[in-house]
Amino acid sequence: MIYVIEYEHLADELVRNERTEWHFKQVKKYANKFKLELTDEEFRGLFTLQKKDKDIGWIMHQMSYGSTFTDALISYIGWLR
Repeated sequence: MIYVIEYEHLADELVRNERTEWHFKQVKKYANKFKLELTDEEFRGLFTLQKKDKDIGWIMHQMSYGSTFTDALISYIGWLR
């Protein structure tokens, strides 16, 4: 059985064209890969970061080990230095 959460209730709000559809699918793909049940706010934040070409895979990987979105984001910023 494959772990899948669709997040389709956010698609109408976030997807505006082919580019944003691709970013939406990327966030959804990583969330399901790491088996994360993201809140709407976390999904929107990761979507924004994905659109800005940030490494959301690294952030979600940290979240899969129990970090909150905020803690993972702070770690990511520190990792960039």
